Amino acid sequence: MLKAWNKQYLLLILVLMVSVLAACGNSSSNSNSNAASPSPTAEAAAETAPPAAEEAATRVYKDGLGREVTIPTHPKKIIALQYLPEMMALETKPTGVASHLLNGFTYMKDQIADIPDIGQTNEPNLEKILELEPDLIITAEWSKDQVESLNKIAPTIVLTWEGLDAVAHFKNVADALGQSDKAEAWLQNFNKEAEEARATLASKVEKGETFGAVVIGGFAKGQLRVYGDGNVGYTLFNTLQFPMTDFVQTEWNKGDNELGINLSMEKLPEYASADRLFVVRFDNDKDFLKQIDESSLWQNLPAYKNKKIYTVDSSLWFSYDVLSFQAQLKDAVRLLSE
Repeated sequence: MLKAWNKQYLLLILVLMVSVLAACGNSSSNSNSNAASPSPTAEAAAETAPPAAEEAATRVYKDGLGREVTIPTHPKKIIALQYLPEMMALETKPTGVASHLLNGFTYMKDQIADIPDIGQTNEPNLEKILELEPDLIITAEWSKDQVESLNKIAPTIVLTWEGLDAVAHFKNVADALGQSDKAEAWLQNFNKEAEEARATLASKVEKGETFGAVVIGGFAKGQLRVYGDGNVGYTLFNTLQFPMTDFVQTEWNKGDNELGINLSMEKLPEYASADRLFVVRFDNDKDFLKQIDESSLWQNLPAYKNKKIYTVDSSLWFSYDVLSFQAQLKDAVRLLSE
């Protein structure tokens, strides 16, 4: 009987031990369920959750012709049939450029010397462009007849030139390249440079002195022009904010002067009577240049008499883009500080 009781006692002990172990197991399980370790449901959710949003490799761009073109979000190899200085201002060196873009811009001649020439804008070398393997081609509206052929090589977009100023050109290029933030930073820095230049020249130029921008020669023989705040006059009248004469201001405000105001030599006393003149001289008509130089009308101008005529580099001052404006600004400070 004692033997039977011992068996029952041992059985009771075993049951109690199993109960205690089970309770400890549940406690441990409950403790772990409140810890950082994910439950099976959470782990499954983590595995199926989408990754953080990534920028798409391409986007749809509406160009100046109203075409919707799928282009790289951040193109790397770009053919420029126009807008070379805008790209260089963004520190984006094109893979190839049109011939005319390599013949100017003397202030950055060394920087662009090794860029491949892909021919004329209106007749680009398609084989050469194909060899360069671009991922984007940029041109202006005057090359619209080439777009279909170019688009077979790489996505091609037309950025409007006509009717827009240089800052708008720059912003449009930056937008196409996915670099709008960089363009805004560049413009802010340029505005700071302009403020510093105006402060520097405040002691060099008397308050109220008027300025003029005269172009001799150019598109045709015997051509004589003056400019307001467009093209060759942009830096003088827009960036440096010098005043032009009231007469020129009135004539310029009439509009239709994208190529300047054409005038005959007899009109020089009216249009070029400013205290200081910045002059661009093209050598395509040397006889006309000589005629101007020897004219009493020219020699009697206030700026001529006071030795305040500044002959400037045509390749620099006749360029209309933000990078040229920056170089013109430095050139103007140099000339007016001498």
